[in-house]
Amino acid sequence: MSEMPAFSRWFINRSTGRRARSQLAAFGPHLVLPTGARLLELGAGRGGLSARLYEQYRPARLVVTDYDPAQVAEATEYLGRRWNGWPAGVELRSANALSLPFDRSTFDAVFAMDVLHHVEARHADYAQRPTALREIRRVLVPGGHFVFAEFTRVPDVEATLRDLGFVAEFGRRRWPHHLTAIYRRAPDEAPPPMDGSRKS
Repeated sequence: MSEMPAFSRWFINRSTGRRARSQLAAFGPHLVLPTGARLLELGAGRGGLSARLYEQYRPARLVVTDYDPAQVAEATEYLGRRWNGWPAGVELRSANALSLPFDRSTFDAVFAMDVLHHVEARHADYAQRPTALREIRRVLVPGGHFVFAEFTRVPDVEATLRDLGFVAEFGRRRWPHHLTAIYRRAPDEAPPPMDGSRKS
């Protein structure tokens, strides 16, 4: 993973509110979270979705992350203005999806909206995403939810999730290769070893 070029950062951040509304409208009606939920967003960018997650679900803990420190700074500024301060339980930090700095079974839900391809050297590769998905499984509680959107190597992502014991609960395809989905982590058990058959 690498820091995002300045133009790409600007392009993504300029539409964060509209994109977050669209994403939440897609998966929100299908996602039920426990009272006092603990949420993690990966690749949060400016924080548009994080803001709406907090305002809709009122989690006990919301950790807003991005690999790029400049995006964490953008989110800090944006959310601070939006909320005129910091609600209790909201944290911002840098995090690498390939090695998440959290203990096992920490979160009730993890969100990664159009993020997974960024762990690869090239967006079309499928070398690092299985590692990121295993990390997401590790930090989820048994029965926790992984909410994601992705547009490259989507069948491989879904196959890896099934290999790791996830069960699909919702999916919507917006164009032929773009999927927004909710997968639930199955009860705790050792995931089977990856067979490596989907590497690029």
